[in-house]
Amino acid sequence: MGVLRSRVLAATSCALVAAVVAAAVLVDQRLPASRLFGLDDLPFLVALGSATAVGAVLAFHRPAHPVGWLFLALGGSLALTGLLEAYAHPLTEVTFITWFVLLAAILHLTPTGQPLWRWVLPATVGVGAVWFVTALVDLQPLRTVAGVLTGVGLVAAGFSLLVRFRQADGVVRRQLLWLAVAVVPLPAFVAIAFYASPDHPVLLSIATSGFIVLIPIAAGLAIAQYHLYDVERILSRAVTYLLVSGVLGFTFAAVAFTAGRIAGSRSASSIPAIAGTLAAVVLAGPLYRAFQEAVDRRFNRRRFDALAIVRAYVREPGARSVEAVLRQALHDPDLSLAYWIPDRAQWVTATGLGASTDVPGIVLRRLDRDVARITVSANTDPDIARAAGVEALPELENAGLRAAISLQLVEVRESRTRIANAQLTERRRIERDLHDGAQQRLLALALNLRAAQLNGTALPAAVDCAIAELQGAVAELRALANGLNPVGDAGLGPAVDELTGRLPLPAATNITDRRFGPAVEATAWFIICEALTNAVKHADASRLAVSVAVSGDRVVVQIEDDGRGGADANGTGLRGIADRAEAAGGSLTVSERPGGGTRVTGVLPCES
Repeated sequence: MGVLRSRVLAATSCALVAAVVAAAVLVDQRLPASRLFGLDDLPFLVALGSATAVGAVLAFHRPAHPVGWLFLALGGSLALTGLLEAYAHPLTEVTFITWFVLLAAILHLTPTGQPLWRWVLPATVGVGAVWFVTALVDLQPLRTVAGVLTGVGLVAAGFSLLVRFRQADGVVRRQLLWLAVAVVPLPAFVAIAFYASPDHPVLLSIATSGFIVLIPIAAGLAIAQYHLYDVERILSRAVTYLLVSGVLGFTFAAVAFTAGRIAGSRSASSIPAIAGTLAAVVLAGPLYRAFQEAVDRRFNRRRFDALAIVRAYVREPGARSVEAVLRQALHDPDLSLAYWIPDRAQWVTATGLGASTDVPGIVLRRLDRDVARITVSANTDPDIARAAGVEALPELENAGLRAAISLQLVEVRESRTRIANAQLTERRRIERDLHDGAQQRLLALALNLRAAQLNGTALPAAVDCAIAELQGAVAELRALANGLNPVGDAGLGPAVDELTGRLPLPAATNITDRRFGPAVEATAWFIICEALTNAVKHADASRLAVSVAVSGDRVVVQIEDDGRGGADANGTGLRGIADRAEAAGGSLTVSERPGGGTRVTGVLPCES
């Protein structure tokens, strides 16, 4: 029930603000010289709308938090000021004081609802009340003193939020980013407001609207949890530019004044301005670097230390890996790196092994291409990790090149293992064929001849049987030898023609008459055999085509079918002949054939 009452109260507050605004519009329209929605009113209208909206959201969702009600009060104060100004009421000259007090309270109580320094907020509210009363009765000089102290209290509130920002971590830190950006120029706005009042109304309007517009909008962005990761950089750059601009302005004025005094009667010349400009130009670069380093160290020490470690490593890489340096910089022993290999379209580790993509990582890009992926633990700030990765990009690219070489070495080792296993399997098959075929025939022949020798009478019949067995053994040995040297003396063309003649599908052949080395011809033969076998067994093809041609110093072997396509290049058979091709110094690719089907292309060195 308390939440419901709070929401009703918040809605009522919004309605009252809207009613006050409507009343101000009506009064303004009835005045003889109506100036409804003048250009100078635009900042206050934006501040009124943003403060009221932010206050309503906070009051609805977190009614126990005082900041929402303070924003609603700020919106109401702005609306009341507009009404009084339209009515030309004398209170218009003092209602702006409530803005200072309300903004100071908002900054002190963000985000916890409790002030960081307990005595500063009551003191600011007290001197603000004194300022309001003394301004109402025009009691000088107490009015001026109270006004300055209230302004100091507002600046102190902004400083307290910056202290909270520096001490915060995780989500709270990201929520405070935009408010921290908004309060950076707060001292300048307050100083300009006191300097301009009341002799420079335009300057006063700009300075005052600066903080009453920026802070509600920044709070709205924080509530919406806009995770814009470059805001820390914006904050530090803004502070740096303010400091550098102040020092350069002072330097310009000091040098120009000194040069003017030295020039004497020639002070109207451009020499003082030129001297001041040159001094400012000379100091700009060193000042910016010095201030930026100091500001980064103050605002985000963890980020500063992490980037300092990475930058030192990039300047002098040394023997450590970039992965070890990033682990040290981010204090994350579980950090891992993966590198993108474009020609293989895969992520690999530094050792060339395939990297897991199950856990989301931070992908770093350069010139519109992926370079590396950083995977960090849950305790590591991803913003700092990305910034450190960007600083380490030169070494990450070098590590990626080494990872590509490691991948090739891994593939070579795996290919050699597969070839060795295939050779062992083939050797065992030959042993089995010899044992089950020719060896058994010859053993049976020896036993029959021994029996005939002992018997004596059956010798002629035994000799005839031995001759038949010997012929069968020779045929089996010849077939086995053909398997070891499939091309033979006739060449690749006749061997392929003989092979395609036994297929159940029509096959067109176009094979060069040129002879190549035995290893090249045997590799081409095995590529053709495996591709044709796959097409017959799995492709549901109706036609086949085989071609062998010479292109420069390479022989190109191509097998096509008009089947359903989708051949698996990593299947056992195709992977095996790919290993054979690579072992011979060539390559094998499997692709879709235009119009449907599969195309297997082997490129081998053209050795004679």
